[in-house]
Amino acid sequence: MTDPRLAPWRAQGGAVCDALGRPLVGLGLWVGRLTSWLGLAIILAVLTTVTLNALGINEIANWGSPDVLLFGTAITINSVTELQWHLFGLLTLFGGTYALHSDTHVRVDLFYQRLSPRGRAVVDILGHIVMLIPFCLLIAWLSKHFVTMSYMSGEKSNYGGLVDRYLIKAMLPTGLVFLALGALGQIFENLACLFDPARTPERLKDHEIASLAGLADQQNAAQATTDATAPQNHADGSHDNAR
Repeated sequence: MTDPRLAPWRAQGGAVCDALGRPLVGLGLWVGRLTSWLGLAIILAVLTTVTLNALGINEIANWGSPDVLLFGTAITINSVTELQWHLFGLLTLFGGTYALHSDTHVRVDLFYQRLSPRGRAVVDILGHIVMLIPFCLLIAWLSKHFVTMSYMSGEKSNYGGLVDRYLIKAMLPTGLVFLALGALGQIFENLACLFDPARTPERLKDHEIASLAGLADQQNAAQATTDATAPQNHADGSHDNAR
């Protein structure tokens, strides 16, 4: 709920930024949850490769024609082996957006966790604008030629594995664009926090929650110590009265 004492322009700014950021963040979370199922696909691909190798089977299926995307005219142990590598790449590329929004990515810092939610919002905004978004867009743009050349040359595996390599390489710029859109969504989300503190995202409140939890633990420990010593003091007093 917006603070009624907040200036109208700040309340309006917070509402607009929140409305702009929410769908972008939601898109990143949806993509992350969807690609999490690739972990199961990777496990199945690894088990299939190990089983086929143990049985000495090289070719699983061969349908001659027409060509199927990625597999061409046959599924072999080499194509399944290459598939598990590329699935892991997709999981990393698209899972990065989910990690960004859930704040589970690796942070190498000394001061971020000690900042207030507004301070953390400022750091995230500057970091996304100056570093993350430019990096994502630059690499996505540079990799466009990489994908185009793969498509025009009909690049495929040299070991009887996957074909249509351009589809796999196209995931690099696509994943980075998704990450840039997710970062843009966080910028709007953090701006909403600066306009209206009531709109502070939960990920920016984590350190305060942890601090409150630590304080509660200290209070509980102190109370437990008091309760443990109280009966002993009472017993000592009764002994003194008896004497």
